[in-house]
Parts: sequence; C-alpha cells; structure tokens
Amino acid sequence: MAACFSLSRQSTCALGLLRTSPSASALKLSSALRASAGTFQFHEPSRDLSSIRPLSLKPLAVIQPQLVRSLTTKKEIQENLKKFEKGNFDTVPDPDHLQHFKERAKKKEDSDSVKTSSLQETHDAVSHDHPMGKYTLPHPIWSEDQLHDVQITHTPPEGFVDKLAFFSVKMLRGGFDIFSGFKVGQRNEHKWLKRIIFLETVAGVPGMVAAMMRHMISLRRMQRDHGWIHTLLEEAENERMHLMTALQLKQPSWIFKTAVIGSQGVFVTLFGIWYAISPKFCHRFVGYLEEEAVKTYTKCLEDINGGPLKHWQTQEAPDVAVRYWQLPEDATMRDVILAIRADEAHHRVVNHTLASMKPDQFNPYKPGK
Repeated sequence: MAACFSLSRQSTCALGLLRTSPSASALKLSSALRASAGTFQFHEPSRDLSSIRPLSLKPLAVIQPQLVRSLTTKKEIQENLKKFEKGNFDTVPDPDHLQHFKERAKKKEDSDSVKTSSLQETHDAVSHDHPMGKYTLPHPIWSEDQLHDVQITHTPPEGFVDKLAFFSVKMLRGGFDIFSGFKVGQRNEHKWLKRIIFLETVAGVPGMVAAMMRHMISLRRMQRDHGWIHTLLEEAENERMHLMTALQLKQPSWIFKTAVIGSQGVFVTLFGIWYAISPKFCHRFVGYLEEEAVKTYTKCLEDINGGPLKHWQTQEAPDVAVRYWQLPEDATMRDVILAIRADEAHHRVVNHTLASMKPDQFNPYKPGK
C-alpha cells in the first residue's frame, strides 16, 4: 500500500514538472517513471509516452496602467468662458462655426421643412377629399315650395304628461330669453349667432340620448327596436349640422363654451333619466321645443327681410351648408335659415308623432324622410 502511495507521489511530481516547465517535454517524465519502475513491477503493459505533447501556456497579457484625465478646475472654466465671451474661439470653439454642426443643423431644418410640407399636403388632401357635410346620415332635401310653406303650428297638450312637457318648455324659453339678454335692446347679428349656437348645442342632445336609450333597451331585452333609432340619430346629426353652419360665422369665447359644457351635462343627465321613466314626456317635450325653434327662425327671417340682418340676403352661404342641404352655388344665408327652419318643423312633426305612439309600435318614418 505504501509502495503504491510512493509511486503515486512520484507520478504526481512528474506531472507537476510537466505543468510548471513546459520545456521539460516527455523525456523527464519517462525518466521519473523508469526510476519508479525499477522498484516495482507493473502487470499492465507499458505505454509509449513519446506521443504526449507538452502543454503550451500562453504568456499573460501585461495590463498597462491607464492614464487618468485630470478634471478641469474652476479657474480654467472661468478663463474659457471669458475667452468665449470675447470671441476668442482658439481653445473654446463656437459650435455655430463648426462645419459638422452646420451640416447637422441644415439637415434638421430640411427634415423639419419636409415633414411640415408633407403634413400640410396631407391635411389639404384630406380636407379636399373629405369636406365637412359630405358624409352624413340620410336627411330630407327641401324643395323651394317646402321651404316657404312652413307655418307656425301648435299641438294642444292633452293630459298631465303633455301639459307638464308644454309648461316645462315655456319656462325654459322664458328663462333663456332673460338670461341671454336676447330681448334687451336691439337685436343684431351678434345676438342672433350667440342664440343660434347655444340653442343648437342643446337641440342636438335629445335625439342622441333617446337613440342610445332605445339601443341599450334593445340589447338588454334582446329584441328589435321597431325602427326608431335611425330617425333619432338623423335628428341629432341634423341639429349638429345647424351648429356647424353657425360656427362658420362666429367662434364663441371660452366663457360661452364653459356655459355650454355645464348646460349640456345637466340636460343630458336629466333627459336620460326622464326618457327611462317616460319616453312620451320626452318626445312631447322635444315637439314643443321644436315649435319654439320654428318661431325663433321665423323671427330671424323677419329680421333678414327687413331688419338688422338685411345683409344676410346677399351674404354667401357657408360651403358646409351648400353641401349638406344641396343648395345652389349662389345660395345666401337667407336660404340657409329657410332650410334650418324647415328641419325644425320636420322635427316638430316627428316628435309629436312619436309621443303619440307606443314604444313598441313601428316607426312610420323611413330613413331620410
């Protein structure tokens, strides 16, 4: 056992010599093995160690110490700033005078110019191909006789619900006239546009809210709507196009817009609650509201024909109005008001009709009729 340990130690030493001295080669290793073999006999056949290659160790790379850059002192910074302010750019170069900065700035300017022109061309192309008033829901296109045959009418209220709707509209109309100052002083274009814009922001609410309510009812009950939704959506968009037309003549102030946001929030909430309770009340309410709208636009036509809005007889109609109502190319603002009044008269009839019907009856008005 001790002999085996001695042989193992001698072999280990030989291998250690091979590792530590790559140039010793196989000769020293075989001499060590022969010395140990003279004492002990091996039963295994001897091996030829001449084929063993010495290990080649690569020399370790010498790490060179890196130079440490000293920090600029505060004094040097102040001196460089003074040189820069005096225009001495020998040691502190001016970026605006360097060629690569100039090229980079020029490339950036060219890129920004290309982007701006590209966006403008895209916007112009979109505006030209998709002008406002081109993509709309079906709606009536009035003939010349229909535009002039509109009359101020009134549907007498019957029952508690109708009377409640009628007096609600009368109260709102009186309060709005006082609050807006429409009846104070002489009427003029500013007062008319302010009134029209505000009223149309309100008039576009009932149709959309009613259509949404009926849509959700149809989804919940999993049954058909009987054709009411499309008529209500047409009404809502029609009122919105009245607003878009008026906005071509006047842009309201932020105070006006704030008032619209507040009134819209209140009206949308209350109208939605009332429609869930009594659709009849809501449609009758809108019917009476449209009666007042016909009166308002009739008064506007009187001011156009012989009042403070005489210039609307010759003032060119906005392009959106010409496209939406398919007016002649030489249409004036008077023609626009006639078309709007005809729309309001149509909404008056439709809502009074819907108020007299049961919610599950079929809508008699086809799309665009």
